[in-house]
Amino acid sequence: MNEFLNDLIGVIASPGSTIGKVMDKKRWLGVFTIILLTTAILTYISYPVTKVEGAKLIRDSEMASKFSEEQLVGLDKFTPAQRVIGALTQLPVAAIMLLLGAFFVYLFFKVAGAEGIFSHYFSAVVHASLLDMFLGGILRTTLIALKKTMLVETGFTMFFPAMDFRSLPYIILSQFDLFSIWYLLALALGIACFARISLQKSITVAVSYFLFKSLVFVSFSYFSMKLMGM
Repeated sequence: MNEFLNDLIGVIASPGSTIGKVMDKKRWLGVFTIILLTTAILTYISYPVTKVEGAKLIRDSEMASKFSEEQLVGLDKFTPAQRVIGALTQLPVAAIMLLLGAFFVYLFFKVAGAEGIFSHYFSAVVHASLLDMFLGGILRTTLIALKKTMLVETGFTMFFPAMDFRSLPYIILSQFDLFSIWYLLALALGIACFARISLQKSITVAVSYFLFKSLVFVSFSYFSMKLMGM
C-alpha cells in the first residue's frame, strides 16, 4: 500500500521521474488492480443516475419505436443484482481500455524510435491513468452523484453549457478534458525520462497519439448516435 501511495503522490508531484522509474522496473500490478476496483465501485455509485438518463435518451430517440410501451416504462428500473453486474462488467472494460491504450502508446513511440518493450509502456499508461481514471473518475462520479446527471463537465465543454451533447462540436471538445490532458503530459514526461529522448519529441509523439485516439472516438461516437437516431 505504501508503494501505491508513493506512486500516486509521485505521479502528481513529479510525473517524469515517477513514471520513468516504474517503467524501468516494469511495475504495474498494484496500480492496475486499484484502477479496476475503483472503476467498478464508481460505476456502482453512478449506476442509478446513468440508468435513468440512458433510459430517457432511448425514449427520446428513434430507438423507442423498437420497444413496447411496457418495455419503455421499465427501461430505468433495475434490481440490486443488475447494479452489481453493471459494476462488475466494467472490470474487463477498464482492463481492455488500459491494454489498448498501452498498445497504441507503445506503437507510436516505437515508430518514433524510442527504446523499451510493451511492458515498460504498459507500466507507464497504468500509472498515468491514476490521473484520469482514478482521480478524474472520482471527481466525475462525485459530480454525477451531486448533480444527479451524467452530463458533468471537466474540460472545455464546461465553457459551452448550451451546446447539445449529441452535436459533433461537443463530442470534439469533450476530448479536451483536463484530466486527459494531465494524463497525456505525465505520460510524455515519464517516457522522455525512461527512453532518454527529448521532451519535445516525447510530447509530439504523445500529442500524435492523442489526436489519433480522439479521431477514432469522435467518429465512432458521432456515427453511433446517428445510427441510433439520437
